[in-house]
Amino acid sequence: MTFDATKRPRLKHPGGRTVVQQERYQRAQVQDLGSKWKLFYWDYNRTPRQRRTKSWAKSRVPGQREAQRLGDQFMERVNERNNQPHLFASDEETVQAVYNKCQELTWPHLKNSTRKQYEENFKTHLLPEFGSSKVRKLTTMDIQEYFNTLSPGLSPKSIRLIHGTFRAALNQGIAWSMLDRNPAVGVKLPRKHAVKPTVLLSLADIRRMIETVKEPTKSMITLIVFASMRPGEVLALRWMDILRDRIVVDERVYDNEFDDVKTDAGKREVPFDKHGVILAAVQRMWASNKKFRKPDDLIFANRTGKALDRHNLLHRHVKPVAEKLGLSKTIDFRSFRTMHASLMRRFGARLEVARDNMGHAGSSGSIILDVYSKTWWNERVDAVSRVVEAVFAEPDKEDEENEGNATPFEGLPDSGTGELWEPFWEPQAILPGQKSV
Repeated sequence: MTFDATKRPRLKHPGGRTVVQQERYQRAQVQDLGSKWKLFYWDYNRTPRQRRTKSWAKSRVPGQREAQRLGDQFMERVNERNNQPHLFASDEETVQAVYNKCQELTWPHLKNSTRKQYEENFKTHLLPEFGSSKVRKLTTMDIQEYFNTLSPGLSPKSIRLIHGTFRAALNQGIAWSMLDRNPAVGVKLPRKHAVKPTVLLSLADIRRMIETVKEPTKSMITLIVFASMRPGEVLALRWMDILRDRIVVDERVYDNEFDDVKTDAGKREVPFDKHGVILAAVQRMWASNKKFRKPDDLIFANRTGKALDRHNLLHRHVKPVAEKLGLSKTIDFRSFRTMHASLMRRFGARLEVARDNMGHAGSSGSIILDVYSKTWWNERVDAVSRVVEAVFAEPDKEDEENEGNATPFEGLPDSGTGELWEPFWEPQAILPGQKSV
């Protein structure tokens, strides 16, 4: 005869609160199965509970009384193990609960892109596998077995991102006293593949790409290459951010969610070049966007006034043009921002000029660059103008040996006096909320 678990009250103190829990207690009787004595009991260390057995050979334990005594001793250890505190964890101590708390309390403080990545990793991979698991029962071995199943279906980079998400959430669970140690620490992950080489186009290829790609991607690439802006910063531009001689960068967007710029140094002002290339890109968007022209309206807006999707622009405009021109298939918007930094250095701009244009805290990490070394506005305008001259130099023939000897081409307006173009609107009349320098 087998006795099921009976429940007796016991005290538990989760988070400083005293609640009454029911203790699982079993006193099973051994059964005579001919050549052996056998004991049946429930193991609550697994979810759901599992039925297990323990047996003794009659050759070693001939009498039933002695077998029952051994069974009682064995069940004392089983009952002790079955009543460990972590087995009484409530629904608030599961991986799902950690995810919910992180989503509510801490992830709103992260960058939008990071938060979205965390949520995607949990919903797609972690919650289906571990959502109902008690965090105190998680073991490094269980987590290791799961991550072994992800390869080779996912890339090493993706697996590492998923693991980093899980580890960060469990670390937060430790801070909230939901578990004592992080079982994700110690998991072995696949080795990283070699990082894809950075795409650096020649001057002629940069010009060919800008001249071939469709709008609004053409204007977007122009602002990235020459105005040193990140894709999210370009797509978050509003008409009130366009001043007479510069662009104010103080916002970015990712998947239609707006946020502050990436870093404090990223909040900056970017100069127009003397030839009007950057301003012309904004002019083209003004001419094509007749519906949304209020100060708060987005420059790069879709039909409903929301921000354009960078992924659509990349795969519908940039990738096909790159393939048509015989350029690298791995080119993306970040490649063009890399080209800006490279062009700045190539044509003699000080490192600090590139730093201030791109919104970096310090390109070399030196205290001299970060604190003491400053740049003049005219110096930054000249640097941007030299980059424009180099890319749009005539003739259009690519000559790798003489690319550095570029001269301004006649297709762009240049007053020769360093004066900038007049804006294509009167800011006070059309843009009453325009920002001041």
